[in-house]
Amino acid sequence: VHGHAASLIPFGVTTVPLRPMYHMASFIGNGVPIFDIRKTFGMTDMLVSDSAKGRALAQALGNKTCVLMRGHGVVVTGPSIQHAVGRSVYLDINAKVQAQAMALGGSVTYLDPQEAQKMMDAGENRGYERPWELWKAKVTGK
Repeated sequence: VHGHAASLIPFGVTTVPLRPMYHMASFIGNGVPIFDIRKTFGMTDMLVSDSAKGRALAQALGNKTCVLMRGHGVVVTGPSIQHAVGRSVYLDINAKVQAQAMALGGSVTYLDPQEAQKMMDAGENRGYERPWELWKAKVTGK
């Protein structure tokens, strides 16, 4: 999935890492890389418009579930369309919650990478199956 969620843009243009705030964002427990197209291609229109740019984006993604695109958006992957869409939804929510928690001041307690991995090992709590029909209905207006 490729998206332009405004909540994610700040994490792609600052040094503040996007980190998992709650169990539904466990898929980012091993980090979220940032793809800066200009590091490889110089000044561009910021679009991944050919195979060389696509390869560079895929390399930045590596073995992660998503990659932020500096000043552009995000790419989210998954083993199924339900996973990719669900991760996109929960990534947006996580970014909003993280920004809110950081704005409160004080320290923030993120999911530990081991907690996140245990959630992943458990199949992400089958967290995309139940809301899938709701998400489809919202998109189709039903």
